[in-house]
Amino acid sequence: MPSPRNDRRAVRRAGIGRGALLFFKGQPGARGCRVIDISDCGAKLRTHNLSVLPSTFELTFDNFETNRRCRLVWRDGELLGIAFEN
Repeated sequence: MPSPRNDRRAVRRAGIGRGALLFFKGQPGARGCRVIDISDCGAKLRTHNLSVLPSTFELTFDNFETNRRCRLVWRDGELLGIAFEN
């Protein structure tokens, strides 16, 4: 049975299991994460040892060639739901 969170999705996501980097305004360096699934509107990420996370940040899949501005939508331990912002 699908979880209630899955039932609310308006856009189908594709599972990719790909590595990416998170980086935060005003902070040096980047943190690795794994993109579990993705759509044009957002993604589900898995982080490791990231206890504090700002509500907005950037994500790159290609080592900073392109960056996506993101907003945290939900968090459940190491799993994050994010929305891509324009």
